[in-house]
Amino acid sequence: MSHAMFRAYADAVKAEIGVATTTRFIALAETTDGRFGLFHHSMLPGAGGADPHYHSQISESFYVLSGEVRLHDGTGWRTARAGDFLHVPENAVHGFRNESDSLVEMLIIFTPAEHREGYFQGLAALLADGNRPSREEMVALMEKYDQYEVEAPDTDHDHPPSHGDGHHHHGADGSHTHQAPHVHH
Repeated sequence: MSHAMFRAYADAVKAEIGVATTTRFIALAETTDGRFGLFHHSMLPGAGGADPHYHSQISESFYVLSGEVRLHDGTGWRTARAGDFLHVPENAVHGFRNESDSLVEMLIIFTPAEHREGYFQGLAALLADGNRPSREEMVALMEKYDQYEVEAPDTDHDHPPSHGDGHHHHGADGSHTHQAPHVHH
């Protein structure tokens, strides 16, 4: 017979990803029989987050607990606040970053779990002690855990460009306005 599993927040394993992000492992693959992974993600102001990417075998969801985080939904960036939710199915482009002056806290859910904690631990190790991993090291880690970066529209859904006709058009000009260092998730 199965039984319930409790983990106190203070007992959750933590990964310090660079100096700006902490991820707590709330529900691990081993405790959910691989069905899902749940992570509590804290990002200091200006934390880079993840450039647009997709996963071929897992869906990912974001639930914002506090602060304002920029989420990429495959068509562009939008600001998400406490209570906002983004679900990303397999093969859908997404990303996130903290451009605000405040701490961001959110839950990230992976289905199935796919041992995503291994990715976060690998990322923490690559960025430990101020290390700046090579592009090849980052790509190898990402691909080991089903993560593939892509070029995606840099449209800002919160402030779409005006073309003088009173209508807003969402276009991708490829420019990047935020140059914080990116940590890939």
